[in-house]
Amino acid sequence: MKRGHQVVLFAVLLLSLTILSPSFDFRGSQLNQERNSEKDAFPNTSSRSEDQHAPLEIVVSMSETDFKSFKKMANEVATSQHVEISLRNLEPVTYKRVLDNKFSVGESGDIILLDSAEVQYHAKKGHLYPLNGTTLSKSLGETVVGLREMTEWNGYQWGMPFDFDAYVLAARSPFLDEAGLAGLPENKEQWIKLVQQATQDGTDLISINSNDLHAVSAWLNQFEPGMAPDKIKKAQTSSQTEAYQQIIQLLDQIQSHITAESINPMIFSSDEQKGTPMVVTLLSRLLSGDKAVAGDQRSSEKIALSALEPLRSRSLVIAAGSLEAEEASRWIEGMTSSTVQSEWHQQANYLPAKQQELDLESQKLITKYDTTDVKSWFPAESSQAVLTESPILTSAFQKKIQQLLAGEITANQYVKSIIALQSSSK
Repeated sequence: MKRGHQVVLFAVLLLSLTILSPSFDFRGSQLNQERNSEKDAFPNTSSRSEDQHAPLEIVVSMSETDFKSFKKMANEVATSQHVEISLRNLEPVTYKRVLDNKFSVGESGDIILLDSAEVQYHAKKGHLYPLNGTTLSKSLGETVVGLREMTEWNGYQWGMPFDFDAYVLAARSPFLDEAGLAGLPENKEQWIKLVQQATQDGTDLISINSNDLHAVSAWLNQFEPGMAPDKIKKAQTSSQTEAYQQIIQLLDQIQSHITAESINPMIFSSDEQKGTPMVVTLLSRLLSGDKAVAGDQRSSEKIALSALEPLRSRSLVIAAGSLEAEEASRWIEGMTSSTVQSEWHQQANYLPAKQQELDLESQKLITKYDTTDVKSWFPAESSQAVLTESPILTSAFQKKIQQLLAGEITANQYVKSIIALQSSSK
């Protein structure tokens, strides 16, 4: 056979082998390099594809005390739902970095306990897995409507409400009686009566955590039309100058009767002769404080309380990059069952997100405290007063608020400085 015919025949045979062997890959080491680089960039994703039995990674950020209770319940639910889990409790700074930077590269874990007010933001970014098509679709309807609305976007549900807490204005009922009030103050005149009573008793009027911007903002915004930075910003374009002047005068009178603390304060009975008769604190802290003195006669003194907006809620979400959505939804369903919701409330003092369990706890609160039904704590219109300013601006706001509470600047100076900060940031 001629040499030229041999070359042609060899080419035909090689082509035939290529067609008959589609799995044969001529890229060789190049493909392996691509896979290795992909593994480096997306370690969680690649490991999941190689090991379908990898445990569900659950990420939270909470106190060690809360995490101890959460971990116990989480493992019990995992056993009952036949799933394997791995829990990570991150420090707030690390947790924020995970949310900000790692959602998009698949390193955020499978399930995250997320602030409900942030769910819509991450859903719009494509970071979350919609829950409508999972086993959670039915139990979603059993959650509190006001909390569920926070996790809805574009016709889908992106988070399962887990629990919530509320900043409350709390006062010793006997102190309110002495001032001639039937309940917590609702207007300028009633606040002035309380200032006068505190002066007569030789004590400050109210304690508040000056380091908690959310707590102070919640309190300031109860003075209509609102004195927190977010409300002052809106008022610049409204005709509420006179109303603000009234509140500025009131805050100047209250200012010298404020005790600024570094943590959310406790409320003490009048027998203990310490602390102030009123506090702004988290309901969970108030409840835990009452449990600490359970059985003591001092705890029988009535406390009046009302919730301040906004409520602080947390939801369980599934990361979009998770390959274990079915197992994740089963575990979440177990964690939001009636039994676990009730146990979590007993252990950590956060209110349950399931409507039936919340109704039960609401009745207990009404019996124990001078307060209204929890249903009234949810605004008619969804209100998510989330601080969305830059960290630098938020820090500047907090400094001005601390100066106001410490009496270093007047209420009028505070308002002007907030407006100036907002204008300079544009």
